[in-house]
Amino acid sequence: MKLKDELKSVIPQDLLNLVPSGFDIIGSRSGAVAIIEIPSELEDYKYEIAKAIIRNSRNVKAVLRRIGPRSGEFRLYNYEKLIGDLTEVIHVESGVRLMLDPTKVFFSPRDQYDRLDLASRVKDNEVIAYLFAGIAPYAFIILKHKPTVRIIYAVEINPEAIKYAEINVKLNKARGKVVPIEYDASAFCERMRDRFHRVIMTLPLGAHQYLHDAIGCVANGGVVNFYHTGPEENPFKDAEEIVMRHCSNANVDCRIINERVVREYAPRVYKVRVDFEVSKVRNNLKLN
Repeated sequence: MKLKDELKSVIPQDLLNLVPSGFDIIGSRSGAVAIIEIPSELEDYKYEIAKAIIRNSRNVKAVLRRIGPRSGEFRLYNYEKLIGDLTEVIHVESGVRLMLDPTKVFFSPRDQYDRLDLASRVKDNEVIAYLFAGIAPYAFIILKHKPTVRIIYAVEINPEAIKYAEINVKLNKARGKVVPIEYDASAFCERMRDRFHRVIMTLPLGAHQYLHDAIGCVANGGVVNFYHTGPEENPFKDAEEIVMRHCSNANVDCRIINERVVREYAPRVYKVRVDFEVSKVRNNLKLN
């Protein structure tokens, strides 16, 4: 049953159209957390909305209200707990188990199909730098579908995310393949120049500030998976211009090989992925 239908007898008719049509569920049958955005006009009914979610989703043990955009050093959402205190769950996706607490780390179940798409593009024996990795969901999905990958370094500055990433290494038997590293992305790339077949940059707001670092640590002929946002009418334009500008400044040749709309990020704004290949003609470095 839709939330609006469930709440017809509780919320006045003139406010009923403001009830969100959907919400995110993070977790599994053993326990899950629901995350919903509730407009200020429904402030007096937020607990009734949470109760309706619990009634219709038996595995949901807690309901969180998302407030505002991601912010702070660790790029996290702010939440208001409406029901339940236990927010640590194990999320199951594409045969991968991911332990996390959404109040402490960032994770979006909406990126599931993008993770699968990116994993399908990884080649045998790749060495990968995964920046802004969080709990490292892309790494485990890649390993699940491309077990011949050589190694994935999951770089993240949030110590809580690194803790969960290390737990997830054990849950998914990925020791020696996925290596969580608590480190600044820029400093990591500076120390690991020209090392990687692929650099993954999943942060849609802010990854462009590190694009010169990513270009520096990808090897000749390597690929950068760059995430950004763009308006509905031309979602890739801004990302393409940023990529080409940074490539020009780095004095390397870049070729866009794939573009993908990941999902809606905000009204009439999309999260996008631009994959581009880097040719470092001056130093002509290649990984064996």
